[in-house]
Amino acid sequence: MAIKGRSKPRSRKVVTPGPRPAYVSVKKPLLARRGVQIAILAVVAVGAAAGIWYGIAKERTEDRARQLQQRKRTTAVTFQGRVEAAIVGVGQPAPPSGFTAFPALTADVEGLATGDVRPGEAAEDARGFQVTAKDAWQALDEIDLAEMLADKGFDRFLVNHFFNAREKMVEALKLYQRAAIMVGQAAEATGTERADLLDSAGGIMDVAASLFNSGYNEYIQIQVEGGIFQPSFGTAPAG
Repeated sequence: MAIKGRSKPRSRKVVTPGPRPAYVSVKKPLLARRGVQIAILAVVAVGAAAGIWYGIAKERTEDRARQLQQRKRTTAVTFQGRVEAAIVGVGQPAPPSGFTAFPALTADVEGLATGDVRPGEAAEDARGFQVTAKDAWQALDEIDLAEMLADKGFDRFLVNHFFNAREKMVEALKLYQRAAIMVGQAAEATGTERADLLDSAGGIMDVAASLFNSGYNEYIQIQVEGGIFQPSFGTAPAG
C-alpha cells in the first residue's frame, strides 16, 4: 500500500563547467623569427662572399690581360727592332702601312730596257743590290722566334704572324737577290738575250714585291696587336 504525502526526490542538475581559458602565444612577425633571421644572414653572407669572389676573379682576369698585353708589346718592340735593322737598306715604307722594296732595281730594269741607264751603271747597282738583299734575308733568318715567343701565352694567330712575317720577307728578299743577279747578267748581255733576262728579272721582282708586302702586312699586324703601330708617312728613297 502506497504511503501518501511523500513526493519523489528531485534529481539534481549537474552543471558542466566551461572550458578553462588557454594561453595562446602571439606569433612573431616573419622577420623577427630567429630561423628567418638566420636564413637571411646566410643568404647575405653567401651573396657577399660571391661578390668578393667575383671581384677578385675579375681583378685577376684583368691583371692577366694587362700582363699578356705587356708581353705582346715587349715582344713586338723587340721584333720590330730586329726587322727594321735588317731591312733598313732594302727600301722605304709606303704610307700608311706598306713597303716599297728595291725601287732603284726596278728603275734599272726599266732603264736598261729603254737605254736610259748605262749597262756599267746597272751592273754596279746590281752587285750592290745582291749584297743588300742577301744581308737582309740572312739577318731576318737569324731571328730566333722559338726563343722569342716561348712561354709568352700568345694565341696561335699571333704566333703565325711572327713566323709568316719573317718567312715571307726572307723568301721575297731571296727573290730580289736572284733578280739583281739577272740584272747584272743583262747589263753584260745585248739584244734579245738582254731583253729576255730583263723580262725574267721583272717577273721575279713582281712576285718578290707581292710576297714581301704580304709578309710586311703580317709584321704590321704584330705591331697593331702589340699596341705600337705608327702609320708611316714616307721617308727618303732607298735601295
